[in-house]
Amino acid sequence: MKDKDQLAMLRERYILLVDDHDATRETLTEVIRELGHHVVEAANFEEAVARIEERAHDLVLTDLKLPDGSGMDVMKRLKKLHPETPVVMITGHATIENAIDATRLGAYEYLTKPVDLKRLRIVISNALYLSNLERQVRQTGALDALVGHSPKIRQVKDLIKQVAGADVTILVVGESGTGKEMAANAIQALSSRKDGPFVKVNVAVLSRELIESELFGHEKGAFSGAVRQRKGRFELADGGTLFLDEIGEMPLDSQVKLLRVLQEHEFERVGGAETLPVNIRLICATNLDLKERVDEGKFREDLYFRINVVRLKMPPLRERVGDIALLAEHFRQKYCARYNLDRQFDPETLAVFERYSWPGNVRELENAVEGAVVRSTGRMIDAACLPEELGDAPRRIESGVEPGVQLAEIERRYILSELSRLGGNKSAVAKSLGIGLKTLYRKLETYSESPITPDPDAEYSRLA
Repeated sequence: MKDKDQLAMLRERYILLVDDHDATRETLTEVIRELGHHVVEAANFEEAVARIEERAHDLVLTDLKLPDGSGMDVMKRLKKLHPETPVVMITGHATIENAIDATRLGAYEYLTKPVDLKRLRIVISNALYLSNLERQVRQTGALDALVGHSPKIRQVKDLIKQVAGADVTILVVGESGTGKEMAANAIQALSSRKDGPFVKVNVAVLSRELIESELFGHEKGAFSGAVRQRKGRFELADGGTLFLDEIGEMPLDSQVKLLRVLQEHEFERVGGAETLPVNIRLICATNLDLKERVDEGKFREDLYFRINVVRLKMPPLRERVGDIALLAEHFRQKYCARYNLDRQFDPETLAVFERYSWPGNVRELENAVEGAVVRSTGRMIDAACLPEELGDAPRRIESGVEPGVQLAEIERRYILSELSRLGGNKSAVAKSLGIGLKTLYRKLETYSESPITPDPDAEYSRLA
Protein backbone atom coordinates (compact mmCIF):
# COMPACT_ATOMS: atom_id res chain seq x y z
CA MET A 1 0.00 0.00 0.00
CA LYS A 2 1.29 3.47 -0.90
CA ASP A 3 2.14 5.95 1.86
CA LYS A 4 -0.56 8.42 0.74
CA ASP A 5 -3.15 5.63 0.86
CA GLN A 6 -2.06 4.79 4.40
CA LEU A 7 -2.42 8.43 5.42
CA ALA A 8 -5.86 8.64 3.82
CA MET A 9 -7.00 5.68 5.88
CA LEU A 10 -6.10 7.55 9.06
CA ARG A 11 -7.75 10.93 8.44
CA GLU A 12 -10.85 12.25 10.20
CA ARG A 13 -10.97 9.63 12.96
CA TYR A 14 -12.70 10.13 16.31
CA ILE A 15 -10.57 9.56 19.41
CA LEU A 16 -11.99 9.52 22.93
CA LEU A 17 -9.57 10.99 25.50
CA VAL A 18 -10.34 10.21 29.16
CA ASP A 19 -8.26 11.99 31.83
CA ASP A 20 -9.20 14.02 34.90
CA HIS A 21 -6.20 16.40 34.62
CA ASP A 22 -6.99 19.46 32.50
CA ALA A 23 -3.37 20.11 31.58
CA THR A 24 -2.84 16.51 30.41
CA ARG A 25 -6.01 16.57 28.29
CA GLU A 26 -4.95 19.87 26.75
CA THR A 27 -1.49 18.56 25.80
CA LEU A 28 -2.74 15.25 24.39
CA THR A 29 -5.62 16.95 22.56
CA GLU A 30 -3.13 19.17 20.76
CA VAL A 31 -1.08 16.14 19.66
CA ILE A 32 -4.17 14.29 18.40
CA ARG A 33 -5.42 17.29 16.45
CA GLU A 34 -1.98 17.76 14.89
CA LEU A 35 -2.42 14.24 13.48
CA GLY A 36 -5.67 15.36 11.86
CA HIS A 37 -8.17 13.60 14.12
CA HIS A 38 -11.22 14.72 16.11
CA VAL A 39 -10.98 14.64 19.91
CA VAL A 40 -13.88 13.77 22.23
CA GLU A 41 -12.98 14.57 25.85
CA ALA A 42 -14.12 13.05 29.14
CA ALA A 43 -12.87 14.01 32.62
CA ASN A 44 -14.13 10.97 34.54
CA PHE A 45 -15.65 7.50 34.24
CA GLU A 46 -19.25 8.73 34.10
CA GLU A 47 -18.51 11.12 31.23
CA ALA A 48 -16.52 8.42 29.43
CA VAL A 49 -19.44 5.98 29.58
CA ALA A 50 -21.79 8.67 28.26
CA ARG A 51 -19.47 9.35 25.31
CA ILE A 52 -19.10 5.61 24.58
CA GLU A 53 -22.88 5.16 24.54
CA GLU A 54 -23.36 8.19 22.29
CA ARG A 55 -21.26 6.92 19.39
CA ALA A 56 -18.55 4.54 18.28
CA HIS A 57 -14.95 5.82 18.38
CA ASP A 58 -11.93 4.77 16.38
CA LEU A 59 -9.60 4.79 19.41
CA VAL A 60 -9.83 5.36 23.17
CA LEU A 61 -6.99 6.86 25.25
CA THR A 62 -7.75 6.59 28.95
CA ASP A 63 -5.96 7.27 32.21
CA LEU A 64 -5.82 4.31 34.58
CA LYS A 65 -6.78 6.33 37.67
CA LEU A 66 -10.06 8.27 37.50
CA PRO A 67 -11.87 10.07 40.34
CA ASP A 68 -14.99 7.88 40.06
CA GLY A 69 -13.58 4.68 38.60
CA SER A 70 -10.68 3.41 36.54
CA GLY A 71 -9.47 3.07 32.99
CA MET A 72 -10.01 -0.67 33.37
CA ASP A 73 -13.71 -0.01 34.00
CA VAL A 74 -13.85 2.22 30.94
CA MET A 75 -12.29 -0.53 28.83
CA LYS A 76 -14.69 -3.17 30.16
CA ARG A 77 -17.71 -1.02 29.27
CA LEU A 78 -16.25 -0.18 25.87
CA LYS A 79 -15.59 -3.83 24.98
CA LYS A 80 -19.23 -4.71 25.68
CA LEU A 81 -20.54 -2.08 23.27
CA HIS A 82 -17.72 -1.72 20.73
CA PRO A 83 -15.33 -4.67 21.13
CA GLU A 84 -13.41 -3.77 17.97
CA THR A 85 -12.26 -0.34 19.29
CA PRO A 86 -8.58 -0.32 20.37
CA VAL A 87 -7.67 1.12 23.80
CA VAL A 88 -4.42 2.77 24.89
CA MET A 89 -3.99 2.84 28.68
CA ILE A 90 -2.07 5.75 30.22
CA THR A 91 -0.92 5.82 33.84
CA GLY A 92 1.34 7.65 36.22
CA HIS A 93 1.46 4.60 38.49
CA ALA A 94 2.89 1.88 36.28
CA THR A 95 3.19 -1.63 37.65
CA ILE A 96 3.75 -4.97 35.99
CA GLU A 97 0.42 -6.19 37.39
CA ASN A 98 -1.49 -3.28 35.84
CA ALA A 99 0.20 -3.78 32.50
CA ILE A 100 -0.69 -7.49 32.51
CA ASP A 101 -4.29 -6.77 33.50
CA ALA A 102 -4.67 -4.13 30.80
CA THR A 103 -3.25 -6.45 28.15
CA ARG A 104 -5.45 -9.31 29.31
CA LEU A 105 -8.55 -7.12 28.95
CA GLY A 106 -7.51 -6.21 25.41
CA ALA A 107 -5.55 -2.95 25.65
CA TYR A 108 -3.57 -2.19 22.50
CA GLU A 109 -0.77 -0.39 24.37
CA TYR A 110 0.22 0.69 27.89
CA LEU A 111 1.97 4.08 28.26
CA THR A 112 3.41 5.75 31.36
CA LYS A 113 3.32 9.41 32.41
CA PRO A 114 4.85 11.74 31.56
CA VAL A 115 3.85 10.55 28.11
CA ASP A 116 6.55 10.50 25.44
CA LEU A 117 4.70 12.52 22.79
CA LYS A 118 6.78 11.12 19.94
CA ARG A 119 5.96 7.62 21.12
CA LEU A 120 2.29 8.60 21.50
CA ARG A 121 2.09 9.75 17.87
CA ILE A 122 3.46 6.40 16.70
CA VAL A 123 1.11 4.42 18.93
CA ILE A 124 -1.96 6.38 17.74
CA SER A 125 -1.04 5.99 14.07
CA ASN A 126 -0.33 2.25 14.39
CA ALA A 127 -3.48 1.56 16.44
CA LEU A 128 -5.70 3.35 13.90
CA TYR A 129 -3.99 1.67 10.98
CA LEU A 130 -4.39 -1.83 12.41
CA SER A 131 -7.96 -1.07 13.43
CA ASN A 132 -8.76 -0.03 9.88
CA LEU A 133 -7.23 -3.23 8.48
CA GLU A 134 -9.33 -5.32 10.88
CA ARG A 135 -12.44 -3.42 9.79
CA GLN A 136 -11.65 -4.17 6.15
CA VAL A 137 -11.24 -7.86 6.99
CA ARG A 138 -14.63 -7.88 8.73
CA GLN A 139 -16.23 -6.22 5.70
CA THR A 140 -14.72 -8.73 3.30
CA GLY A 141 -15.75 -11.52 5.64
CA ALA A 142 -19.36 -10.37 5.45
CA LEU A 143 -19.40 -11.23 1.75
CA ASP A 144 -17.38 -14.39 2.32
CA ALA A 145 -20.18 -15.56 4.63
CA LEU A 146 -22.28 -15.93 1.47
CA VAL A 147 -20.47 -19.14 0.60
CA GLY A 148 -20.35 -20.14 -3.05
CA HIS A 149 -18.88 -19.43 -6.48
CA SER A 150 -21.82 -20.21 -8.75
CA PRO A 151 -22.94 -17.53 -11.24
CA LYS A 152 -26.12 -16.90 -9.23
CA ILE A 153 -24.34 -16.17 -5.95
CA ARG A 154 -21.63 -14.15 -7.71
CA GLN A 155 -24.37 -11.92 -9.11
CA VAL A 156 -25.69 -11.43 -5.58
CA LYS A 157 -22.26 -10.48 -4.24
CA ASP A 158 -21.60 -8.11 -7.14
CA LEU A 159 -24.91 -6.32 -6.58
CA ILE A 160 -24.26 -6.03 -2.83
CA LYS A 161 -20.86 -4.43 -3.48
CA GLN A 162 -22.46 -2.09 -6.01
CA VAL A 163 -25.33 -0.79 -3.86
CA ALA A 164 -24.14 -1.16 -0.25
CA GLY A 165 -22.49 2.25 -0.13
CA ALA A 166 -25.36 4.12 -1.80
CA ASP A 167 -27.57 4.34 1.34
CA VAL A 168 -30.57 3.29 -0.76
CA THR A 169 -33.53 1.22 0.46
CA ILE A 170 -33.13 -2.44 -0.50
CA LEU A 171 -35.70 -5.24 -0.75
CA VAL A 172 -34.17 -8.72 -0.37
CA VAL A 173 -36.45 -11.42 -1.77
CA GLY A 174 -36.20 -15.18 -1.91
CA GLU A 175 -37.49 -18.40 -0.44
CA SER A 176 -37.09 -19.22 3.25
CA GLY A 177 -33.60 -20.38 4.11
CA THR A 178 -31.80 -18.77 1.17
CA GLY A 179 -29.74 -16.37 3.31
CA LYS A 180 -31.66 -13.09 3.13
CA GLU A 181 -30.48 -12.01 6.60
CA MET A 182 -26.87 -12.81 5.69
CA ALA A 183 -27.22 -10.60 2.63
CA ALA A 184 -28.51 -7.81 4.87
CA ASN A 185 -25.51 -8.31 7.18
CA ALA A 186 -23.15 -7.95 4.21
CA ILE A 187 -24.91 -4.79 3.02
CA GLN A 188 -24.61 -3.23 6.48
CA ALA A 189 -20.93 -4.20 6.83
CA LEU A 190 -20.05 -2.60 3.48
CA SER A 191 -22.17 0.52 3.96
CA SER A 192 -21.28 3.99 5.20
CA ARG A 193 -23.33 3.16 8.31
CA LYS A 194 -21.20 0.16 9.26
CA ASP A 195 -20.19 1.73 12.57
CA GLY A 196 -23.77 2.61 13.47
CA PRO A 197 -26.41 0.37 15.05
CA PHE A 198 -27.84 -2.53 13.04
CA VAL A 199 -31.30 -3.36 14.41
CA LYS A 200 -33.16 -6.46 13.19
CA VAL A 201 -36.90 -7.07 13.49
CA ASN A 202 -38.84 -10.16 12.40
CA VAL A 203 -42.23 -8.66 11.63
CA ALA A 204 -43.92 -12.07 11.39
CA VAL A 205 -43.40 -12.89 15.09
CA LEU A 206 -44.91 -9.59 16.34
CA SER A 207 -48.60 -9.54 17.17
CA ARG A 208 -50.84 -6.90 15.62
CA GLU A 209 -51.25 -5.31 19.05
CA LEU A 210 -47.52 -5.01 19.75
CA ILE A 211 -45.97 -4.26 16.37
CA GLU A 212 -46.30 -0.47 16.55
CA SER A 213 -44.94 -0.37 20.08
CA GLU A 214 -41.97 -2.49 18.97
CA LEU A 215 -41.25 -0.35 15.92
CA PHE A 216 -42.01 3.15 17.23
CA GLY A 217 -41.80 2.76 21.00
CA HIS A 218 -44.37 3.92 23.54
CA GLU A 219 -44.83 6.39 26.36
CA LYS A 220 -45.54 5.43 29.95
CA GLY A 221 -49.28 4.74 30.35
CA ALA A 222 -49.90 4.51 26.59
CA PHE A 223 -51.73 1.22 27.14
CA SER A 224 -52.29 -1.39 29.82
CA GLY A 225 -48.90 -2.71 30.90
CA ALA A 226 -46.90 0.28 29.63
CA VAL A 227 -45.32 1.01 33.00
CA ARG A 228 -42.42 3.01 31.56
CA GLN A 229 -41.32 4.76 28.41
CA ARG A 230 -39.75 2.43 25.82
CA LYS A 231 -37.72 3.26 22.75
CA GLY A 232 -38.77 1.49 19.56
CA ARG A 233 -36.62 -0.16 16.93
CA PHE A 234 -36.60 2.94 14.71
CA GLU A 235 -35.26 5.05 17.55
CA LEU A 236 -32.65 2.43 18.45
CA ALA A 237 -31.53 2.24 14.80
CA ASP A 238 -31.09 6.01 14.43
CA GLY A 239 -27.87 6.72 12.56
CA GLY A 240 -27.63 3.12 11.39
CA THR A 241 -29.64 0.46 9.60
CA LEU A 242 -33.03 -1.14 10.31
CA PHE A 243 -33.66 -4.61 8.90
CA LEU A 244 -37.35 -5.57 8.66
CA ASP A 245 -37.58 -9.29 7.94
CA GLU A 246 -40.87 -10.81 6.68
CA ILE A 247 -42.12 -7.34 5.71
CA GLY A 248 -44.99 -8.91 3.77
CA GLU A 249 -46.61 -9.94 7.06
CA MET A 250 -46.98 -6.36 8.32
CA PRO A 251 -50.62 -5.31 9.00
CA LEU A 252 -52.05 -2.67 6.68
CA ASP A 253 -52.54 -0.04 9.39
CA SER A 254 -48.90 -0.39 10.45
CA GLN A 255 -47.84 -0.12 6.79
CA VAL A 256 -49.40 3.34 6.69
CA LYS A 257 -47.24 4.48 9.62
CA LEU A 258 -44.12 2.88 8.17
CA LEU A 259 -44.66 4.71 4.89
CA ARG A 260 -44.97 8.02 6.73
CA VAL A 261 -41.69 7.45 8.57
CA LEU A 262 -39.91 6.66 5.30
CA GLN A 263 -41.33 9.76 3.61
CA GLU A 264 -41.11 12.27 6.47
CA HIS A 265 -38.13 10.82 8.41
CA GLU A 266 -39.99 11.34 11.68
CA PHE A 267 -42.43 9.50 13.96
CA GLU A 268 -44.21 9.61 17.32
CA ARG A 269 -44.09 6.98 20.03
CA VAL A 270 -47.37 5.23 20.77
CA GLY A 271 -49.29 7.45 23.18
CA GLY A 272 -46.88 10.34 22.64
CA ALA A 273 -47.28 13.81 21.13
CA GLU A 274 -43.60 14.59 20.50
CA THR A 275 -42.42 14.17 16.90
CA LEU A 276 -38.98 12.57 16.79
CA PRO A 277 -36.64 12.83 13.79
CA VAL A 278 -34.96 9.63 12.61
CA ASN A 279 -32.12 8.89 10.21
CA ILE A 280 -31.99 5.25 9.14
CA ARG A 281 -31.16 3.08 6.16
CA LEU A 282 -33.92 0.50 5.59
CA ILE A 283 -33.41 -3.06 4.37
CA CYS A 284 -36.50 -5.25 4.01
CA ALA A 285 -36.81 -8.96 3.29
CA THR A 286 -39.65 -11.27 2.30
CA ASN A 287 -40.33 -14.75 0.98
CA LEU A 288 -43.72 -13.63 -0.35
CA ASP A 289 -44.67 -12.21 -3.73
CA LEU A 290 -45.34 -8.61 -2.64
CA LYS A 291 -46.77 -7.64 -6.02
CA GLU A 292 -49.32 -10.41 -5.60
CA ARG A 293 -50.01 -9.20 -2.05
CA VAL A 294 -50.64 -5.75 -3.51
CA ASP A 295 -53.13 -7.21 -6.02
CA GLU A 296 -54.91 -9.00 -3.16
CA GLY A 297 -55.16 -5.77 -1.14
CA LYS A 298 -52.86 -7.06 1.60
CA PHE A 299 -49.90 -4.78 0.92
CA ARG A 300 -49.94 -1.09 0.07
CA GLU A 301 -48.77 -0.33 -3.44
CA ASP A 302 -47.16 2.98 -2.43
CA LEU A 303 -45.15 1.22 0.29
CA TYR A 304 -44.18 -1.53 -2.15
CA PHE A 305 -42.69 1.01 -4.55
CA ARG A 306 -41.01 2.84 -1.65
CA ILE A 307 -39.13 -0.23 -0.35
CA ASN A 308 -38.46 -1.79 -3.76
CA VAL A 309 -35.89 0.80 -4.85
CA VAL A 310 -33.23 -1.89 -5.28
CA ARG A 311 -34.30 -5.53 -5.46
CA LEU A 312 -31.86 -8.25 -4.43
CA LYS A 313 -32.99 -11.83 -5.19
CA MET A 314 -31.42 -14.65 -3.21
CA PRO A 315 -31.38 -17.78 -5.39
CA PRO A 316 -32.76 -21.08 -4.07
CA LEU A 317 -30.18 -23.79 -3.51
CA ARG A 318 -31.55 -25.90 -6.38
CA GLU A 319 -30.43 -23.12 -8.75
CA ARG A 320 -26.86 -23.17 -7.42
CA VAL A 321 -26.13 -26.89 -7.28
CA GLY A 322 -22.43 -26.26 -7.84
CA ASP A 323 -22.27 -24.60 -4.40
CA ILE A 324 -23.78 -27.51 -2.46
CA ALA A 325 -20.53 -29.39 -1.79
CA LEU A 326 -18.76 -26.15 -0.84
CA LEU A 327 -21.54 -25.19 1.57
CA ALA A 328 -21.64 -28.69 3.06
CA GLU A 329 -17.89 -28.59 3.70
CA HIS A 330 -18.22 -25.13 5.25
CA PHE A 331 -20.88 -26.39 7.67
CA ARG A 332 -18.92 -29.58 8.39
CA GLN A 333 -15.94 -27.54 9.56
CA LYS A 334 -18.18 -25.23 11.57
CA TYR A 335 -19.90 -27.99 13.52
CA CYS A 336 -16.86 -30.21 13.90
CA ALA A 337 -15.20 -27.24 15.59
CA ARG A 338 -18.27 -26.49 17.72
CA TYR A 339 -18.62 -30.05 19.00
CA ASN A 340 -14.88 -30.83 19.01
CA LEU A 341 -15.27 -33.74 16.57
CA ASP A 342 -13.13 -35.03 13.69
CA ARG A 343 -15.49 -36.00 10.87
CA GLN A 344 -15.14 -36.21 7.09
CA PHE A 345 -17.71 -36.72 4.33
CA ASP A 346 -17.99 -40.02 2.52
CA PRO A 347 -18.01 -39.23 -1.26
CA GLU A 348 -21.48 -40.81 -1.57
CA THR A 349 -22.81 -38.41 1.07
CA LEU A 350 -21.87 -35.42 -1.06
CA ALA A 351 -23.48 -37.15 -4.06
CA VAL A 352 -26.71 -37.50 -2.07
CA PHE A 353 -26.54 -33.81 -1.18
CA GLU A 354 -26.23 -32.85 -4.84
CA ARG A 355 -29.15 -35.06 -5.92
CA TYR A 356 -31.55 -33.55 -3.40
CA SER A 357 -33.63 -30.45 -4.30
CA TRP A 358 -33.37 -28.76 -0.85
CA PRO A 359 -36.82 -27.14 -0.50
CA GLY A 360 -35.56 -25.61 2.76
CA ASN A 361 -32.51 -24.24 0.95
CA VAL A 362 -29.24 -23.39 2.71
CA ARG A 363 -30.84 -23.52 6.16
CA GLU A 364 -32.01 -27.09 5.53
CA LEU A 365 -28.55 -28.08 4.31
CA GLU A 366 -26.92 -26.59 7.40
CA ASN A 367 -29.32 -28.43 9.70
CA ALA A 368 -28.69 -31.69 7.83
CA VAL A 369 -24.91 -31.33 8.12
CA GLU A 370 -25.05 -30.43 11.82
CA GLY A 371 -27.22 -33.45 12.53
CA ALA A 372 -24.95 -35.73 10.48
CA VAL A 373 -21.86 -34.52 12.31
CA VAL A 374 -23.25 -35.31 15.75
CA ARG A 375 -24.95 -38.57 14.69
CA SER A 376 -21.85 -40.03 13.09
CA THR A 377 -20.18 -42.61 15.30
CA GLY A 378 -17.06 -42.98 13.18
CA ARG A 379 -14.76 -40.59 11.37
CA MET A 380 -16.70 -40.81 8.10
CA ILE A 381 -20.12 -39.24 7.64
CA ASP A 382 -22.07 -41.70 5.49
CA ALA A 383 -25.61 -41.69 4.11
CA ALA A 384 -26.93 -43.46 7.21
CA CYS A 385 -26.25 -40.27 9.20
CA LEU A 386 -28.47 -38.14 6.95
CA PRO A 387 -32.14 -37.25 7.44
CA GLU A 388 -34.53 -39.88 6.07
CA GLU A 389 -35.89 -37.68 3.29
CA LEU A 390 -32.44 -37.33 1.75
CA GLY A 391 -32.09 -41.07 1.30
CA ASP A 392 -34.95 -41.42 -1.20
CA ALA A 393 -34.71 -41.38 -4.99
CA PRO A 394 -32.96 -38.48 -6.72
CA ARG A 395 -34.95 -35.31 -6.17
CA ARG A 396 -33.49 -32.73 -8.49
CA ILE A 397 -34.81 -32.47 -12.04
CA GLU A 398 -31.97 -32.65 -14.52
CA SER A 399 -31.55 -29.77 -16.94
CA GLY A 400 -31.71 -31.82 -20.12
CA VAL A 401 -35.08 -32.09 -21.92
CA GLU A 402 -36.02 -33.46 -25.31
CA PRO A 403 -35.74 -30.97 -28.19
CA GLY A 404 -38.84 -29.09 -29.26
CA VAL A 405 -40.63 -29.11 -25.89
CA GLN A 406 -42.28 -25.76 -25.19
CA LEU A 407 -41.34 -23.79 -22.07
CA ALA A 408 -44.92 -23.97 -20.75
CA GLU A 409 -44.79 -27.77 -20.92
CA ILE A 410 -41.46 -27.86 -19.03
CA GLU A 411 -43.01 -25.64 -16.37
CA ARG A 412 -46.08 -27.91 -16.16
CA ARG A 413 -43.95 -31.03 -15.70
CA TYR A 414 -41.85 -29.37 -13.03
CA ILE A 415 -44.82 -28.07 -11.02
CA LEU A 416 -46.58 -31.44 -11.14
CA SER A 417 -43.39 -33.23 -10.11
CA GLU A 418 -43.03 -30.92 -7.10
CA LEU A 419 -46.69 -31.52 -6.25
CA SER A 420 -46.03 -35.26 -6.28
CA ARG A 421 -42.77 -34.96 -4.35
CA LEU A 422 -44.38 -32.91 -1.58
CA GLY A 423 -47.40 -35.18 -1.22
CA GLY A 424 -49.91 -32.75 -2.71
CA ASN A 425 -49.16 -30.01 -0.14
CA LYS A 426 -49.77 -26.94 -2.28
CA SER A 427 -48.52 -24.47 0.31
CA ALA A 428 -45.18 -26.31 0.42
CA VAL A 429 -45.09 -26.46 -3.39
CA ALA A 430 -45.65 -22.71 -3.68
CA LYS A 431 -42.87 -22.06 -1.18
CA SER A 432 -40.53 -24.49 -2.99
CA LEU A 433 -41.21 -22.82 -6.34
CA GLY A 434 -40.94 -19.30 -4.96
CA ILE A 435 -44.39 -18.27 -6.20
CA GLY A 436 -47.57 -17.18 -4.47
CA LEU A 437 -50.20 -19.73 -3.55
CA LYS A 438 -52.80 -17.94 -5.69
CA THR A 439 -50.45 -18.15 -8.68
CA LEU A 440 -49.99 -21.88 -8.10
CA TYR A 441 -53.73 -22.52 -8.03
CA ARG A 442 -54.16 -20.52 -11.22
CA LYS A 443 -51.54 -22.63 -12.97
CA LEU A 444 -53.02 -25.88 -11.67
CA GLU A 445 -56.42 -24.80 -13.01
CA THR A 446 -54.92 -24.69 -16.52
CA TYR A 447 -53.64 -28.26 -16.11
CA SER A 448 -57.05 -29.64 -15.09
CA GLU A 449 -60.45 -29.75 -16.75
CA SER A 450 -62.22 -29.31 -13.40
CA PRO A 451 -61.72 -26.54 -10.82
CA ILE A 452 -59.06 -27.10 -8.18
CA THR A 453 -60.40 -27.13 -4.63
CA PRO A 454 -58.19 -25.12 -2.27
CA ASP A 455 -56.70 -26.86 0.76
CA PRO A 456 -58.96 -26.05 3.76
CA ASP A 457 -55.95 -25.07 5.89
CA ALA A 458 -54.12 -23.10 3.19
CA GLU A 459 -53.76 -19.34 3.27
CA TYR A 460 -55.39 -19.12 -0.16
CA SER A 461 -58.65 -20.62 1.16
CA ARG A 462 -58.87 -17.72 3.62
CA LEU A 463 -58.33 -15.21 0.83
CA ALA A 464 -60.90 -16.69 -1.56
